[in-house]
Amino acid sequence: MEAALRSRLAAAGQQGLLDHAASLPPAAARALLEEAGQEPWEALRQAVLAGAPAAPPELRPPACLTLRRQQAVGGLRPRLAGLGREWLAQGRVATVMLAGGQGTRLGHPGAKGTFVLGPRPDRTLYAVLAERVARASREVGWPVPLVVLTSPATDDETRTALRDPTRFGLQAQQVEIVVQRTLPVLDGSGVALLEAPGRLLRAPDGHGGALGALEAAGTLARLQAQGVQVLTTFQVDNPLARPLDPVMLGWMRERSLQVLGKAVRRASPQERVGMFARDLAGRLRVVEYTELEGLPAASELAMGSIALHALDLCWLRSLPLGDPAFLPLHPARKRVTALDPATGAARTLEAVKCERFLFDVFPHAGRAEVQEVDRAREFAPVKNASGADSPETARALVEAEVRRWHAERGLPVGEPPALEPLVLDAQ
Repeated sequence: MEAALRSRLAAAGQQGLLDHAASLPPAAARALLEEAGQEPWEALRQAVLAGAPAAPPELRPPACLTLRRQQAVGGLRPRLAGLGREWLAQGRVATVMLAGGQGTRLGHPGAKGTFVLGPRPDRTLYAVLAERVARASREVGWPVPLVVLTSPATDDETRTALRDPTRFGLQAQQVEIVVQRTLPVLDGSGVALLEAPGRLLRAPDGHGGALGALEAAGTLARLQAQGVQVLTTFQVDNPLARPLDPVMLGWMRERSLQVLGKAVRRASPQERVGMFARDLAGRLRVVEYTELEGLPAASELAMGSIALHALDLCWLRSLPLGDPAFLPLHPARKRVTALDPATGAARTLEAVKCERFLFDVFPHAGRAEVQEVDRAREFAPVKNASGADSPETARALVEAEVRRWHAERGLPVGEPPALEPLVLDAQ
């Protein structure tokens, strides 16, 4: 068995890892090789050397429930909202908050979900979004399951922040925390890097890793056994996310969709968002903005993904989620600090972290569409310390939405208004 592993590692360009293992005490060497034996080295090295998977050469706009249609067809939104609320009240829906990222780009030392959006010190991203799920649960009379996906870097902080879900209006049994997997980090030639002697340098495997992690943890099976039919996913860095939007759920139900993605119209050709498209076979895809350059159809694509999706759970569980080769790997170049096995000293270099993307399951769906939503009301990403997609822009958008919420109900608005949970409505 060990001979076969050594042969596989050497063939995948990891002779340096074998040489390092030979320099370790026997127990440490065995532990390193056992860890290495679990990784898809061939696929990792291929991803590094080949680069990102190419987008299909010919793309078309996707099938979309546009805002214009939602506003023009009388009674459409209320009817869809009724269907969606019925599903929610019947316990057919669960939601997953993707919270594996850290606040490095924000200058925040910790899990991004612990970032304080304000105006009060307790108004973290976790609080705002958890209270949104709690509010929806109260509206429909059913505790909608909330699964929080963390990474090894954010898990402890997240468990501390969500230790008492009742603080956010949630029931204790309503929240489950699952840790996503990690993958080895490689250098530019596809060679594994070390964090410390006998320990691989690792990074989270991307939001696509959520699917395999939830399947491995038994979460998907438990939710399905409880009667859940639809799983929605959303990012922790969007305080305006509406993962339990009844209109979205109603459209998914009426159209018998396996996949539904929320979208906003791209603000400019330079906006750094993935774009929804159909390939020639009619399959829904999300194409990264970096992959659109030079494609003839790029100018025709207008719907940008806000990373909020609804997935049919029965269909999802029919996919080989446990197969590490099921979803393609996307390489991303990052500056990292790693151990030089030859000198034992730390060094900073440009390395490659490989990730899986959740939207790479979309082409496997036979029935998949897009719903356009109002950018100002549903998309306020908190990604950068300043400028576009920063806390400043997000706070302004959330404040405007809260003011609208108060005004519609004839309620007074404080200065500044509290970031209270947004009502579960059909608007």
